[in-house]
Amino acid sequence: MLSLVSQSLSLNAPLRPTPVQRAVSPQMADISAFGDIWGIEAKEAVFNAWDPEKPKDYDNFNPFERNMDGAMSDENGCFPGESRGYKVPNRPDASWAIMQEEAKKMDEIKKDPKYGLSGKPGCYSLKWQENLGAPP
Repeated sequence: MLSLVSQSLSLNAPLRPTPVQRAVSPQMADISAFGDIWGIEAKEAVFNAWDPEKPKDYDNFNPFERNMDGAMSDENGCFPGESRGYKVPNRPDASWAIMQEEAKKMDEIKKDPKYGLSGKPGCYSLKWQENLGAPP
């Protein structure tokens, strides 16, 4: 009789843990197509994907923007000595010839109306990481 009551009350059912919703990890710009090298090509791809109307985060930022100290960001949009999680980027080879070619590319990039923006949600601010989790 006790077994009939316990079966009807599901007392013999195995205990299952309650599912836990995990926080989504922040994403960073994917530069794997560039050999994980933070060079002009990777920066240009991140810049082209950047939406200044959306808040700045680890995946949505202007890689050509500089902070108040004149430093450039890493592939997360973090600045050295200022942002949580700055990682020294893998930099490409450099030479006079490469730098001259990059200067020409930069002249073209600077023609984009997004290049010199400020005051938009996706632009640099000292508080840009305030509502973000830890950098990836």
